[in-house]
Amino acid sequence: MKKQYIFLIIILIILYISYLIITFTYKEYKITSHIEYISSLNQSLREKIIEAEEIITYKGSLAYKNKILKEQQSYKNKWEEVVYLTTEKIYNKFTSIDVPEVIKEDKKESNTKLDEKTIYEKWIYLILKKDIN
Repeated sequence: MKKQYIFLIIILIILYISYLIITFTYKEYKITSHIEYISSLNQSLREKIIEAEEIITYKGSLAYKNKILKEQQSYKNKWEEVVYLTTEKIYNKFTSIDVPEVIKEDKKESNTKLDEKTIYEKWIYLILKKDIN
């Protein structure tokens, strides 16, 4: 009878020790997986920081500032010709000037003169600014 109790106690001790081993390995697994997750997160943050530094240096460069000036303010270098495209509404906002009626009538007369000309004469007039008469 004593042998049976001793055997049961030994089995309980073995089960308890195995339970402790299993819980320890599970906790260790959780910790290592968490460490791997943090290290991968850290690596991705390092890559993003490097990419952000490259963007900052690019946006601080003279080439980027020149590009922005060209796009937004129609800036050009001495050797370049820049075309600035905008909507008609914005263009009219900055270019509309109240013109006296006399000048408007002169433009109407010049348009009627153009309407009376042939296609060849119109092209010569528009390109060379000369009348063929």
